[in-house]
This record gives sequence, structure tokens and C-alpha cells, in this order.
Amino acid sequence: MKNFIGFSLSELHKVLLIVCVICMTSCSSETRIDTLNSDKEFAYHELQKDLAAYNTTFWIENDIPQTRSFWRRLRGYLFADAGGALLGSIFGGWGALFGAVYCSAVAGPVYAEMELLNADNNDGMKGEVCDTIIKLPFDPIPLDPQNVAPVVPVEPTFYATVSNLTVTTSGIGHMHNVILYNMDKKHSNLYNQQTNYRDMAKYITSEMKEYNYTIPVAEQNTLIQKINSSIPNDKTEIDTDIVTHLKTAYPEFTNEFSILEDFIANIERINGNVEFMKTYLDGYLQIIENSNLSESEKDLLISSLEVAANSAVLWIIE
Repeated sequence: MKNFIGFSLSELHKVLLIVCVICMTSCSSETRIDTLNSDKEFAYHELQKDLAAYNTTFWIENDIPQTRSFWRRLRGYLFADAGGALLGSIFGGWGALFGAVYCSAVAGPVYAEMELLNADNNDGMKGEVCDTIIKLPFDPIPLDPQNVAPVVPVEPTFYATVSNLTVTTSGIGHMHNVILYNMDKKHSNLYNQQTNYRDMAKYITSEMKEYNYTIPVAEQNTLIQKINSSIPNDKTEIDTDIVTHLKTAYPEFTNEFSILEDFIANIERINGNVEFMKTYLDGYLQIIENSNLSESEKDLLISSLEVAANSAVLWIIE
């Protein structure tokens, strides 16, 4: 007998039971997601404490003074490279490598040139990258004794190339340096001219294919658009601190960016010393391996940190 909007009592009970099960399942799923997020935040909190302890011990044991260094002002392009690996990681291994190399090729020279032009802004110190002395762009403007008018200085010459140094011997960080070095040898003056993004992407994908990386065109274009909107490719665009910019643009990577920021702030004190860089990186990665992060989160952090470490010994600025 139908007695409730066309349903029998038994049918109505079944409908109500199904609704209850759906509600309970939905609530259970939301609870699991909240728990996972909470566990992840706690794991990162504990990781940051362990890394802080490691940093303190490392500098004391190696007797490295805590002083301001040339690398402090170069963190932009190190963060760009490692950030590119993070952004590209959503497409897998090829995406992380392409993102790191593309960011390096596009943003690296921009940040390096800005550093060259501003090398004497704060304390007049000259810096050193891969044993190459950074030359100040020009001396203070002299006065012409005839008319006491300032003589316009010659526009400083900027030249960026890459070294054949690597901190690691395998992985994305290693391949990042190898590919950029190979590109520099095959395409003269590549990093000192306005290479459009299509040509730069073509050079990168061509080189990556030699190492058996398959790169789907559609995903590649999506990644390039994402990077172009995140990483400055012209010195006039460097207005906002890149760490703040990326954290705002990609809040899902806030924890990862914070770890990168800590790592880069510390390797600035190593000043491009490959052996010290390797020792510090190995210890840092071991802390991450021992953390309570998931294996996928560990792998993502490790590959990005390896990119940053290798990038720190890559660029030669003259």
C-alpha cells in the first residue's frame, strides 16, 4: 500500500537509510581530510624544528661565521629554479625538470644581472660565484672639469654563462645543471639575449629528449603559462619578493616554499663551495628522510632542494 508520496513504509525506510549512509560517508570523508591536513601541518612543524637544530649544529661544527654574504641577494634565482621544480611536479618527473630548467634559463640571468647592477648598493662588497669575481658596473660618475656636468658612464657589460659544476651526481638537480650547461655550449650567448619563451622551451625539450624525457606538448604549454605568470623574466618585473609572491600565488605549496626558503637562506653562507654544499645538503635531506612526511612529499622536497643546491654552483657572472 502506498501511503507517503507514493512510497510504502518499507520503501520509505530504505530511502531514509540510504540518505543516512550518504551523510555519514560524507562526514567521515571530511573528517579524514581534516585529519590528514592536521597531520601534515604537524609533520612540517616538527620538521622545521629538526632542521633548525641541524642548522645550528652544522655551523658550529664547521666553524662557519654567521655573516652577511653575497649570496643573500641572489636567493631570487635559486628560489626561482627550485620553485619551478615544485610547480612542474604536478606533471611528474619531466615537469619538475622542465620547470626547474625553464625557470633557470629565463629568470636566472635576470636576477644575476640585477645583482651585478646592485652589487655595491648595501656595503660595497664584491662577491664571488664559482671562483669568478663579480665586477662592479662602473665607478662613481666623474665630473667634467670644463663644464662641471656629469659624464654619462658606459652601460655596464653583463655576461652570464654556466659552469660544469654539480653538487649531486644524479637526480633532477644534477640534470638541471647538465642540461643548462649543454644548452650554453650549443647555443652561444643564449642567456644574454632576449630569447623568446617558445625558442627557449624548444631548446630545453630538445635537450631533455636526449635523456629520454617524454614531454607532452599540451602539458608543456600549460606549465609554461603557469611559470611565465609566476617568475619574472625581465628586470623591470622584480618588484615583489619572489618568496612572498609564490606563497601567495600557490598557497598549496606554502609548507614546501618555507622549507626552500630556509635551505636557501643557509646555503648563502657557503658561497658556492661545492664540498661544503654537498655536506650540508646530505645532512639536510637526511632530516627530511627521517621526518613524518609522506613519501611523495619527501620526494617532492628532496628534488626541489637538490635543484637549489646545484643552481647555487651553476651561474658564472662577469
